[in-house]
Amino acid sequence: MNNLPDPNGLGRWQELDVVERYGVWSKGVYSTIHTTDRAVNDNWQTQLQVYSELPNPGGYHTYGVNWQKEQISFYVDGQLVGSRATPSDMHQPMYLLANLATQEPASLAGVPITSKIDYIRVYSADPSATAVSLEPVSSPAGNDPGTYGAATASSTPQVTPTSTSIDAGPDQLVFKISEDAYLGDALYTISVDGNQVGGTLTAHASHAGGQSDTIAVHGNWGPGDHTVLVHFLNDRWDGTPTTDRNLYVDSVSFNGANLPQGAIGNVLGQTFSFHDGAPAEPTIPVITPPPTNTTGTPSQPQNGSSLSIGAGPDQLIFKISEDAYLGDALYTISVDGNQIGGTLTAHASHAAGQSDTIAVDGDWGPGDHTVLVHFLNDRWDGTRETDRNLYVDSVSFNGTNLPQGAIGNVLGQTFNFHDGASPDTSAPATTPVLQTNPTGTPSQTQDGSSTSISAGPDQLVFKISEDAYLGDALYTISVDGNQVGGTLTAHASHAANQSETIAVHGDWGPGNHTVLVHFLNDRWDGTPDTDRNLYVDAVSFNGTNLPQGAIGNVLGQLFSFHDLV
Repeated sequence: MNNLPDPNGLGRWQELDVVERYGVWSKGVYSTIHTTDRAVNDNWQTQLQVYSELPNPGGYHTYGVNWQKEQISFYVDGQLVGSRATPSDMHQPMYLLANLATQEPASLAGVPITSKIDYIRVYSADPSATAVSLEPVSSPAGNDPGTYGAATASSTPQVTPTSTSIDAGPDQLVFKISEDAYLGDALYTISVDGNQVGGTLTAHASHAGGQSDTIAVHGNWGPGDHTVLVHFLNDRWDGTPTTDRNLYVDSVSFNGANLPQGAIGNVLGQTFSFHDGAPAEPTIPVITPPPTNTTGTPSQPQNGSSLSIGAGPDQLIFKISEDAYLGDALYTISVDGNQIGGTLTAHASHAAGQSDTIAVDGDWGPGDHTVLVHFLNDRWDGTRETDRNLYVDSVSFNGTNLPQGAIGNVLGQTFNFHDGASPDTSAPATTPVLQTNPTGTPSQTQDGSSTSISAGPDQLVFKISEDAYLGDALYTISVDGNQVGGTLTAHASHAANQSETIAVHGDWGPGNHTVLVHFLNDRWDGTPDTDRNLYVDAVSFNGTNLPQGAIGNVLGQLFSFHDLV
């Protein structure tokens, strides 16, 4: 710690928290930089704090910091958990403090409260510094990780792989799943023929450690060809190999026969094909789709032919094509946050100038509406030939073309249309109705005001903003893998320091819980001005702030909270 003048009058000081524990969430580790620099304090939990979690909180752990001129890096049990830029007022000596301080609600756990420290070591980068002999380690585990944990940084923390069984039926798909954990575990879903099986799944096994979780998915899918999608929900990459959350499908088998597999790391999802009722084929089978219908259940077309979904007097027509690679592009279509039909498969070749025609029928009523085409399984393995892309070649509403754009390296594309009035040549400005309801259906608000979702005694409050580009940012909120409400739309300008307030109510019960904010339509066209981003500016649970981070170039952001009752 240190106390230098506070030129900005922020009530700040210089403090470098190697580790703080708040007592209400045993897994949580908070490492924070306190500074008088104004800019980073405007969003201090993003700019100055690193949050990490202990897989096994009990016992002794090591916490370290590498304090350098340009960067301050934090370590837990020998693993780098995050780095932040060194503030301007942290270039002078500071004194060391180790204490045990409690405040509500930590003191609710009762007293006495004890903290045991086995050793504190300080290292110098000066080669002429005088070394001192190390005292014996006295912790029961006998661990001595050396320099702020760097001696064990190359080792992989061992966790216990899990085995999970989902659903029932005579057929069985078995997945071997692993992850690179970073700021939380990888989350994913598994779908067969566009239908999700089970809820949101969490990876635990370490890919670097050669471990795998086993996921057995049972069903009765019937004779013929089928498609499986493993959808990675919360990919994150903060610029280095050690700050990268990845999901891997190490192997997949159907009724004992291995299927072609591929790792999922920097992609949204991976597709696999299998054949039921005949010997397993070594190549991806050709899908022969059923005829079209108007019942709301999609009937898949041949290349260049047409598909009809839904029913009603209004019609959206999409021209869709793809760059196929290790399987076809999968996507969904939603209007005003409501998905129409199931998961769709592209077949038409973009390079050959072909297009599938998708007719979406409905009765959306007068006013402004938003369409989302959500690309589920983007993949790029480093070259143009190893790149799976989805393209929206054109979109029309009741015969009038809407502004369109290719979807290749983005998650989704939004389009706006106006029903019941002369078509606009530009995207209309949406004026949402300010209202709330407890039914689970979100009621969208004005910029800076509030939205209330669902009902219950517990409350999560989110502050949300966006960088709008070719449409607003769309997202969903899920607790413990269960989506609450529908698709939400951001309106508040992040650049203007605005935020919308989203209050999510529920009764989640005692224990630890996980929240996922899932950004559906990230887009970046090469410049800061052509970049659609979503930001979670703050999150609180029952009045207590949770660690937060901006969502821009990531799919989703995880938050953990502990319910005492």
